Amino acid sequence: MNRSLVMGLCGSVLLVVAGACLGGRPLTFVSVEGILLVLGGTLCSTLVQFSLGDLQSALRDARGALFQRQENPASRVRALVQLSRRVKESGLLVLDEEASRTTDSFLRLGLQLAVDGQQQEEISSILQTEMRTANEQSWRSVQVFETMGNFAPAMGLIGTLIGLIQMLGSLQDPSTIGPAMSLALVATLYGSVSANLFFFPIAGKLRGIAQEREQSKLITIEGLLSVARLESPIMLEQRLQGFIAVASNH
Repeated sequence: MNRSLVMGLCGSVLLVVAGACLGGRPLTFVSVEGILLVLGGTLCSTLVQFSLGDLQSALRDARGALFQRQENPASRVRALVQLSRRVKESGLLVLDEEASRTTDSFLRLGLQLAVDGQQQEEISSILQTEMRTANEQSWRSVQVFETMGNFAPAMGLIGTLIGLIQMLGSLQDPSTIGPAMSLALVATLYGSVSANLFFFPIAGKLRGIAQEREQSKLITIEGLLSVARLESPIMLEQRLQGFIAVASNH
C-alpha cells in the first residue's frame, strides 16, 4: 500500500471533518443534493470528453496507486546488472528462466525477444512500441483526473447558482430559504474539496507513477540490449546509473 498517498488522503479528510465539527453542527455540511450534483455532474461532464473505458482505466490506475507496489528504477538497475552477471556465467538460457519467473509483462516480453535471438533493432522497436502504448494509457488516466478536478469547482458553482435561484424565488416562504442557502454554499464547498483534496492530488500521483514507469522501461530496454550483446556488467551498471542521474536532474 502506498503510505504517503493514503496518509495524505486520510489527513485531508480528517482536516475537513474537523473543520466541519468545530461549529458543533457537522450535519449542516451534509447535503445529498450537493453531492449528487457535484460528483454526478463531474462524472457526466468527464464522460463527454473521455470514453467510459478511459474513466474505468483511470479508476483502476488510482486503485493501483493505493494498493500496488510502485516501480523503482534503481531496483530495476540492480536486477538487470545481476541478470547480466548470471548471463556471463551461464549463457543466454538464463533469460528464458527469468522470463518464466517474472510478473512484469514488459520485462517478460523483452527477455523472450532476447532469448529468441531477435535482432537488436527489432527488440528495441517492439519494446519502444509497447512502452509508448503503456505511456499513452497512463497519461490518459492523469488527464481524466485533471479534467475531473477542473469540472468539480464548476459543478459546485452551478449548485450555488441553483441554490440562490431557489432562495430568491421563495423569499415569501422563510422556511425554504435555509435549505436553499445551504445547497448554495455546500455545493461550492464540495466542488473545491473534491478538486483540491482528491482529483488533483491523485492526478499528480499518477503523473509521478507514469514518469517512474517510463524511466523503468527505458532502463529495461537499454539493459536487455546490453545483456543480449553480452557486455560487461560493470559497463552496464555505469550506463544505467546515468539514466537515473539524468532523471533526478529534471
